[in-house]
Amino acid sequence: MNAEKANIPNSVDATEIPECVFESLARSLLPVIQKYYESEDSKKAFAEWKAKKEISDSAST
Repeated sequence: MNAEKANIPNSVDATEIPECVFESLARSLLPVIQKYYESEDSKKAFAEWKAKKEISDSAST
């Protein structure tokens, strides 16, 4: 069963979503995102990504 048969829209126009919904979502997600980026695991993952990126950037130039 596809979206057309079920009358389910397959895209959402962001202008139809009230700003308060975006603000509420941002307020609920921000503490979780901040906690993740402050963790040692995320700092280690970022350092590994950065090192790989520097290697690939230097190899491509």
